[in-house]
Amino acid sequence: MAKGIVDLTKQNLSFEDRGQIIKLLNIKPSTMNIEVAIWEKETFIKNSTIAFAHIPKKLKAKINPLC
Repeated sequence: MAKGIVDLTKQNLSFEDRGQIIKLLNIKPSTMNIEVAIWEKETFIKNSTIAFAHIPKKLKAKINPLC
C-alpha cells in the first residue's frame, strides 16, 4: 500500500448511482479523492476517481474515522 493512501477494499463499501454499482477501493486523505470501481449488471466497466463529497452521507460516516 502506498504511503498516504487508505485501503477501503476490506470494508466492502459500495453504493448505487444511475444503475451502476460504485465500489470504493481506496482514499487519498490529502486530496480526499476516492478510487472506485464501476460495475453495471455485474460487469466491470472501469476504475475511476471521484471526490469524497460525491459519495452518500452514510459512507462518509464510515470512511471518516479511517482517514
